[in-house]
Amino acid sequence: MKKIINIILILFGLLTYSQNQKYFEVVYDIYYNTDVPQIKKGKLQIDIANNHSIFHIGKAKDVHDGSLVTTSEDGFNYNIQYADIDRFIEMDFKSSKIYSKEIHKGKVYFVKDSILNLNWNLNYDDEKKIGSLNCKKATAYFRGRNYTAWYTLEIPLPYGPYKFHGLPGLIVSISDSSNTFTWTIASYKPLANKPNFQYIKKPESIISAKKYFSEIRYPSFSEQESIIQSKLPKGIKLISATSDAHIRKGIEIKFEWEEKMKEQ
Repeated sequence: MKKIINIILILFGLLTYSQNQKYFEVVYDIYYNTDVPQIKKGKLQIDIANNHSIFHIGKAKDVHDGSLVTTSEDGFNYNIQYADIDRFIEMDFKSSKIYSKEIHKGKVYFVKDSILNLNWNLNYDDEKKIGSLNCKKATAYFRGRNYTAWYTLEIPLPYGPYKFHGLPGLIVSISDSSNTFTWTIASYKPLANKPNFQYIKKPESIISAKKYFSEIRYPSFSEQESIIQSKLPKGIKLISATSDAHIRKGIEIKFEWEEKMKEQ
């Protein structure tokens, strides 16, 4: 019953808000507390009437010159600024599709994914203020990680950073349970003009999310050994190899197609 009420609130809020405002923009600070900690910027642009959004990461226009990497060596701390290749995640909620530009090991891939229904738990009384916005707590699981989100009913738009969506209000802050990945709102404003969507219209240049994550981003250990063998001089055979490369460290680490294979 509460899930039905939640859907009604989202639709009502979206309809009411779209009558007054067609386009909206939110800038997020992104923190990756990974092996090499990074601070990035993300710009979420929303076409409310058409239920369409695009999230630029890194080198989004008028947002950031690149990314900041903080590292340490011999007792010294270093802040290194470097240029990013612009990435985007475009979500078309009418077709339930995601089109994204991904960068892996210096190569660019255009990936087609599906918008998943995130089963948000709203049964929390927790509230807090982030900036000037009053926020409520929600939690959900998404592809291998558990997330805590803070959303605001003051902006009744069911959008958020990265691939997060579906709450009764805009996601103001969200992080996984290990605090490895965090997105926090930096600014928000109405837009006068429609966002510049970058939907990739050449089917031959698009690969599926399953292919990207299974074969490129997270290849099996046997595939990694084959790659190493192919780079060795002729006549030299790889006997054994050890690596932690099989450990998945990205935002998305478990996938629905893998779960289906286990069930069969």
